[in-house]
Amino acid sequence: MSNILIVKTGTTDTEIVSTHGDYEDWFLRALPVSKERISIVHAYKGEPLPNANDYSGILLTGSVLSVTDEEDWMLPLGRWAVSAADNGTAVLAVCFGHQLIGEVLGGKVVENERGIEVGAVNVSLSEDGLIDPLFEGLPGELDVNASHGFVVSNSPSGVRVLAGNDNTYIQAFSYGDNLRAVQFHPEMTTGTMKRLLEVRGYQGRSSDSNHGAKILQNWVNHWVGQK
Repeated sequence: MSNILIVKTGTTDTEIVSTHGDYEDWFLRALPVSKERISIVHAYKGEPLPNANDYSGILLTGSVLSVTDEEDWMLPLGRWAVSAADNGTAVLAVCFGHQLIGEVLGGKVVENERGIEVGAVNVSLSEDGLIDPLFEGLPGELDVNASHGFVVSNSPSGVRVLAGNDNTYIQAFSYGDNLRAVQFHPEMTTGTMKRLLEVRGYQGRSSDSNHGAKILQNWVNHWVGQK
């Protein structure tokens, strides 16, 4: 049985895929577990979602799509992931995944009136974030890579905001014991971020800090590794 299921929610630019791989490849390289422990389902292609109880951890990727596109598979995926967390499976939702979970829990995903956030960004942990296991061993100010133009505009009921910044109020949140969501990309390396900036014609820097890698390590150690 695979321990971790990567739920792929889209595919990135072909120019990025050709040199740095797609969303799932970034996680395959970044997660501190062997590839044999990881399975992948392409939710955006309509592949059926498996039994969540068969996995210790579920990871929702980013996407070039938006939750506001309202494609048929999106909200059912979000509800499935929330149900999985409610039933004891660890869930980590990233970027698009973060927004999808926020929408399912009662938040609203909108185009960010403060503009897109792309490249390396500084994110501040809240009081809840400072004591959350996802950020154990990290400073109160994170340096991470991001790429998004949409945000969860309001804090859904029942969640704790773990991190934010001036551009994006909700950079990370928790729901219950088993679900964590981050707007930024902890899996994205310096090289991948540089390539994304180049391909999309954005100005910005890329982070070479270990903060993203540490977040993924914490998720595995505190949730997946305990199952």
